[in-house]
Amino acid sequence: MPNFYVIHNSYAGKDRNNTNIVNDIRKLHHIINWFDTEYVGHATYLAKNLAKTLVDSDAVVLVIGGDGTLNDVLNGLLAVERQTALPIAYIPTGTGNDFARGASLGSASDALFRLKHTNQVKNLSIGKIIVESPHQTTRYFVNSVGVGFDANVVIMTEQSNLKKMLNKFNLGSYAYLLTAITAFFNQNAFQLTLTNGEKYKHIPEIMLATIVNHPFFGGGIPILPSADLSKFELELLVIEKVSFFGFLKLLFDLKRNSSHLNHKKVHRYMLAKGAQIHIHDIQPGQIDGETLGNGSFVLTTTCQSYPFWIN
Repeated sequence: MPNFYVIHNSYAGKDRNNTNIVNDIRKLHHIINWFDTEYVGHATYLAKNLAKTLVDSDAVVLVIGGDGTLNDVLNGLLAVERQTALPIAYIPTGTGNDFARGASLGSASDALFRLKHTNQVKNLSIGKIIVESPHQTTRYFVNSVGVGFDANVVIMTEQSNLKKMLNKFNLGSYAYLLTAITAFFNQNAFQLTLTNGEKYKHIPEIMLATIVNHPFFGGGIPILPSADLSKFELELLVIEKVSFFGFLKLLFDLKRNSSHLNHKKVHRYMLAKGAQIHIHDIQPGQIDGETLGNGSFVLTTTCQSYPFWIN
């Protein structure tokens, strides 16, 4: 078993009872250091410090939290150049836990059981975006990057009390689905231009553009079932603006059997390395379920592998 350096977000999945699973994790052998996050961005800071200072060849960074915590740690680790990347282990204690679904980890207790029986790293796909507008930055993600409707859902869910209420009954993932109805009426159509290798596509009126790394987003919604963390490919899903009844049909088909992908207003593109997505109008963005701010985004995308201590 490796040496674990734990980054734990005790606020993840707030109002859910994660005490028992955290206590079980504390009993693991080979826990060298345990860090509890204390503020927004602290997980990134802690990960950067580990990446800068760790010389332990058996080190694994064990993340306990939700998708946002995992994203923070990944970006912190990759902010520091190292000869060998620090592997990440993960116990999902958040609300959405989409990465856990995509990686087939199961619940927090399932993931802990699997962790105890893991003996080697597995290289999985992560996405990388270079945001050239509104502010130049580089970000990595494990789930998805979205502009428009899905980002609106994320923002509205986080701002409402619905998620907190549903978390008390372990139903927090349904908050995304329920909020989607309201978000639809707040979503304006916007333009997208895609430069994908030698191909060029302009779509004048869309409501959602999401770069997908695995099937799930929004707390378990299988938006693109064919996506796979082991394929090292990113796909772009674009949905044109539809009527409210068309939107309800898309939701129904999505939840029923993923036949939403056959809708004439739904488009999917396998992204070439360096594909560029230009959003012409001011829209909200999200990355792994956390806000990316508002802007007329220009995103350059690529995919790479990262070592995870999971099986």
